[in-house]
Amino acid sequence: MRPDDGARPKTPVRANFIAAYTLAQIGAFVSFQPLLQVLLPLKAAAIDHASKAVVLSQVAFYGAIVASIANLLAGAISDRTTSRFGRRRPWMVVGALGASLAYLAIMRAKTPLELIGGVILFQLTFNLCFSALVAVMPDRVPDTQKGLVAAFLSLGNPIGTAAGAVLIGGVLVTEGYRYAAISAALLLGLAPFVIRLRDPPLPKADVPPFHLMEFVAGLWVNPRKHPDFAFAWVGRFMVLVALSLIQNYMLYFLQDVLDYPSLFPGHRSEEGLAILTTVSTCFNIAFALLGGVLSDRLKRRKLFAFAAALTIAASMATLSLSPGWPALIVAYIVLGCGAGCFYAVDIALVTQVLPSQRDAGKDLGVINLANTLPQALAPALAVWSLGPTHLNFHVFFLMAAALALAGGLAILPIRGVR
Repeated sequence: MRPDDGARPKTPVRANFIAAYTLAQIGAFVSFQPLLQVLLPLKAAAIDHASKAVVLSQVAFYGAIVASIANLLAGAISDRTTSRFGRRRPWMVVGALGASLAYLAIMRAKTPLELIGGVILFQLTFNLCFSALVAVMPDRVPDTQKGLVAAFLSLGNPIGTAAGAVLIGGVLVTEGYRYAAISAALLLGLAPFVIRLRDPPLPKADVPPFHLMEFVAGLWVNPRKHPDFAFAWVGRFMVLVALSLIQNYMLYFLQDVLDYPSLFPGHRSEEGLAILTTVSTCFNIAFALLGGVLSDRLKRRKLFAFAAALTIAASMATLSLSPGWPALIVAYIVLGCGAGCFYAVDIALVTQVLPSQRDAGKDLGVINLANTLPQALAPALAVWSLGPTHLNFHVFFLMAAALALAGGLAILPIRGVR
């Protein structure tokens, strides 16, 4: 981040802001993770059971491409928004309402093409909302609190994943109730934050004239001029590709390799996934808070982020051995420890290497490509690694472990943050 960037926030945020921000983040993930982890795999299987992995890969690929474009545009647009309701708030509202309509389209899909269309609509609207939500952190949170706030925000992923898996995989069995639940989670989670957010309008005089080519060119961040930003992007991208592989295809591992219904008669594979994510979440939360707070106190981000990536890689290497149920739970505990620490510390690190505070929304849109592009790459890697039978999970998990390790190594050359 440029040292002369006078727009950086200085005033500490209060506990009520952190609480509302955390609730909004949790609501977003409760609506998002179950869709990727449970609902889309089940929908793909319902449409074409024999080719479910291929259908899921196609859906995830096209959705991720749209999400990547939406992330870039949404952040840059919110940076320039002069609405009297603020820069970020309008897009959170519009995006959340649009995502709720997209859930309905996905639920009613009967063909692969209809499912792709529903997911494209979801990725477009959800990322419009989520980009604005993430941009609030550099808008409002000073560097001295970034680790703490990031630790709480990182709870959104594990709590959202666990709550969604338990609710969608265990409690609710009717499709309509499942989609209604994730829609309600998004809207209700965002509401308190959106209503109370201090989001002052951007004066129109501060917005330069719009020129399309300059706007498009501004989306590019030169890695030679901003190497720390580039290394942070690459590290985040690789680790999240690895995590996307696990999140999107673990249900199929439980169904086709572990044969969970035979191992535990009378129980569905979705219930097994709910158990794994719940156990993992407990450790995810603990290590997110621990990593975020310690990285603030010690003023060291890279060490924690690298150690977290290494822990994720170790858990995935264990999964490559196709372990039994007890060992699988242990591997998920280790995965939770690493993922929790990584999510908390890495987002704090990223917001400290942004090229410009004034263009934080746009730059975070570029960073968010490291969140969305893995969803496009992961399906292709999954189909390749699983082989013609779609059952070669040994290679699948080893590849994920290698990606996580490479992501951790990519963070080490960063110089602007310890």
